[in-house]
Amino acid sequence: MTRLMSKLWILTLLSSGIVSAKSTKEERVEKNLVEYVKRAINVNKDFKLQDIRVKQSKELDKLPGWKVYFLDIDLEVNKKKKQKKKEIMTVHDKIFSNGTFIVRDFVNIINKGSLKDKMAPDLEGKDFYKADHLLYGNPDAKMKIVAFSDPICPFCQTYMPKLLKAVKENPDKIALYYYHFPLTMLHKEAPTIIKAILVAENQGIKDVVEKVYAAKFALDSDDDKKILKAFNKAIGTKITEKDINEQKILVHYSEDLEAAGKLMIGGTPTIYVNGKKDYSRSKYKEMIKK
Repeated sequence: MTRLMSKLWILTLLSSGIVSAKSTKEERVEKNLVEYVKRAINVNKDFKLQDIRVKQSKELDKLPGWKVYFLDIDLEVNKKKKQKKKEIMTVHDKIFSNGTFIVRDFVNIINKGSLKDKMAPDLEGKDFYKADHLLYGNPDAKMKIVAFSDPICPFCQTYMPKLLKAVKENPDKIALYYYHFPLTMLHKEAPTIIKAILVAENQGIKDVVEKVYAAKFALDSDDDKKILKAFNKAIGTKITEKDINEQKILVHYSEDLEAAGKLMIGGTPTIYVNGKKDYSRSKYKEMIKK
């Protein structure tokens, strides 16, 4: 997503910003911030800027007076000759402001770490707690975990089986909502494996995700036939190329990618516990003990 955004537009943010008069200070800051970004943004010839919105903001614990603002940026794809319907795509970014100044990022002078990279929006509402994404557990459980994972990611292959086991052993305490997020630049076979998982689940096969992690696929190939042959052998299915290209499979796959985009997720596994990103990925262990 970061690579895509950098190709579509470039933000050149300088230390400036004058707060105009409006009803509340925060509304004034947000309005001024959006107007500034609109002026600072450059969109290439393939796109036209439609709208910019502040989706969410959070205070910075270590920088009193500063907030991070999460932006949704709507871009209209310039029409091609045969294209009739207007196509809008939304990209996401984050920016910092204290109401007077705007900055693109803060960098730790000691470890050179980017503060922007550590900022993540919270889950709001019930959009991510969908029944068709509930993998294990009771939807009424107090602990709701949302996981974004790539079944080919080595770290995911180590981490996810432990999480799945914990949820299965504590179904009344935890509800686990699972989203697929393939790291396609690193794992070429991930999209095909994920679509095969979705097909297998639709066919009523139990514990498919768990079985895939146990199989630890590492094919380094984007050949659908080769990948499906390995998948079918490991899982005991007979899934075809036609199956993984059914409309409902492609829609589900796209919706998972869109969900990850909204949260600006760039790596796996990414774990949310009760709406907050769990950087330690271990809060569920503490909550189970309680």
